[in-house]
Amino acid sequence: MFRTLSLVMLASTLTLVGCGGPQAWRRAASNASASQPAPGSELNGILVGLFEPPAGEGHKLEVVELRLLAMGEPPWATLEPGSAAARHGRVGLTTHRICRLREGLTFHRVERASWMIFEDGMLLAWDHGTFKPGCEAGRSYRPARVEFLDLERGLLRYYAQRYPAAWPTLEERLRGGLALLEADRLEDAKRVLKHADGNVTQLSDHTETVFGDEREAAEQRLVIVKALHVKLRRAVRKAEREAAKQADAS
Repeated sequence: MFRTLSLVMLASTLTLVGCGGPQAWRRAASNASASQPAPGSELNGILVGLFEPPAGEGHKLEVVELRLLAMGEPPWATLEPGSAAARHGRVGLTTHRICRLREGLTFHRVERASWMIFEDGMLLAWDHGTFKPGCEAGRSYRPARVEFLDLERGLLRYYAQRYPAAWPTLEERLRGGLALLEADRLEDAKRVLKHADGNVTQLSDHTETVFGDEREAAEQRLVIVKALHVKLRRAVRKAEREAAKQADAS
C-alpha cells in the first residue's frame, strides 16, 4: 500500500507546471480522438476531450490548470507533455476548467474540477466534472478500488482545497455514495450519508425561506435530493446487513 501523501507535499509538487501550460498537453495529444472517461480509456484521448466545449453555439471552455503526476513513491514527480501517455505505471491527473456562455443579457460561468488515475496509459478511476449545453454542470464518477485509496485521497485533498467552487453538488455526492458501495467501499459511503444528513435538513429549511419561481425550483430540487438520500440510506443498510452475514459466516 502506498504511503499517504501529505497535502503540503502534494501542493508543493503541483506548483511545477509542464512547459507551455495546459495547451502544451493539448498539442502533445493532438493525434488522438477525444474521449470521455470510461474504464480503459486512453490518456491522450482524455486529454483531447478536456478541451472540447459543450455542444451548441457560443460556449467557451477554458482549461485553467492541467497537471499530470508520476504516482510512484512520494513526492510525486510532475510529468512533461508527451511523456505521460507512454509511461508505465500509475499516473495522476488533476484539472480545473471553466465554461462560459452568453445568452442575451444572461452570462453563465461554471467551474468544474477533475481527478483521474491511469495505469499504463489506461484509465482506472476518476471524478470528472463535466459541462452540458448551457454550461450546466455534470459529474462522471468511478471511485478507486481499495488498493488505490492513498492515490485517490492524495489527489482529492488537493482538488478540494484548490478548487472549492468546483466541489460536487449535494445530489452528485449522494450519487457518489451509491458508486462507493458498488466499489465495496462501505465505510466511505457511510461517511457520505452522515455528512448528507445535515445538508438535506439545511436544504429543506432553505426551501421555506424563498418564494415564487425560486421556491418552485427549490422544491423540485428538494424532491430529488430526498429521493437520493433515501436511496443511499437503504443501500447502506443493505450493505451493512450483507457485511454482517459474511462476518458471521466466517
